Amino acid sequence: MSMEEETNFPKQTEANELFVDWEDLVLHYKVFGSGKNVILCFHGHGKNADDFRFLSSPERRIISVNLFLHGRSTFDESRLNNNLLLPEDVEKLLEKLFLKEKIRQFHWVAYSQGGRFVLSLLPSFGSRIKSIQLLAPDGMNDKNFYSWTQRRWWARKLFKRWTERPEELLKISKVLAKRKVIRPKIVDFLNHYTSDKDKMKLAFQTWAGFRKFRPSPEKIRRTLENHSIPFRVIVGEYDQIITAESASNFLKKISREDKLVRIPFGHDFFRPEVTEKLKKILFFPD
Repeated sequence: MSMEEETNFPKQTEANELFVDWEDLVLHYKVFGSGKNVILCFHGHGKNADDFRFLSSPERRIISVNLFLHGRSTFDESRLNNNLLLPEDVEKLLEKLFLKEKIRQFHWVAYSQGGRFVLSLLPSFGSRIKSIQLLAPDGMNDKNFYSWTQRRWWARKLFKRWTERPEELLKISKVLAKRKVIRPKIVDFLNHYTSDKDKMKLAFQTWAGFRKFRPSPEKIRRTLENHSIPFRVIVGEYDQIITAESASNFLKKISREDKLVRIPFGHDFFRPEVTEKLKKILFFPD
């Protein structure tokens, strides 16, 4: 199917729900507003495209994408094991989206797991990006426990087992926290997912299926410099999932040490008091 061909999926199910597809991949997105200033948004794990509705204003058009396995964005199950999802696959879908929505340039905002996608993809879209603002983004440290275990077959096999026996994972995480291998907050985070089998299954699928999304600090640094792209990372001062320390270390690698913004919250950026703060500090220059 060429980039110009229409998708076989419905153009819209409600006033603002749309799709693009390529091979087995279907990307579901929503549009809020009709302004000229385009903001492309990627949500976090277990969240959805509606999270960024709060950014709507008369001068903006919010294109909020549902990541795969969220909303109605799907791919063939084989991509969880062998035919893994690649950044190049998502690039093709975004090119179709840009063509369909007549987008030449855009601002990019992403939260948590969505940040991993943006950091992996941005070197391919440097000439189109007007600014990037990442909210507690995943993907800044390719050598942490989360990223390291993603790439070990035995770890994936264990995790799959834990989708059926989540109590084992919780027990092990408590031991690791006690030995200071992981932060105590991670135990709370895992407890949230192990309490619900559907949440646990989704956590395994995204953890295993997105493991080829490995941002390159050097490519990111060069792209930001070559295209003079404004770039910021916003983190919660009390966030123990994506810490200010990890963000600071990443920003040093890309020569953007002064682009860290701390706000007095934890990891959940979509409570009303946090979105009110974000409305004041997020900026989208023409």
